[in-house]
Amino acid sequence: MENKLKEILKSDFEKYMRFAVHSGAGFGFDIFGEYAVSVLNFYVGSAILTYENKLQASLYLLELYNKGLGGIITEEDREELARAFAQDPTLDYGVLKPIFG
Repeated sequence: MENKLKEILKSDFEKYMRFAVHSGAGFGFDIFGEYAVSVLNFYVGSAILTYENKLQASLYLLELYNKGLGGIITEEDREELARAFAQDPTLDYGVLKPIFG
């Protein structure tokens, strides 16, 4: 995955994380999962991310999230979650509004 794409993913992840924490919603796994699935599908639909790179991007988002948790999600679990996120077709624009709105 290109460094430019990683920068975009990280920047938008950080924006959303700050929004979630400051809004009082928190940034639990359910909130992160909704964000990750929607943002990945948005990037694919916008041709920022290819479908072939979607799994790699999902893994990268999980690495960022896991880093914030102190590394408690195992590599095996991250890989399983990344596959689930990459296969989920959900795109909720309401979730993405704090980043792009």
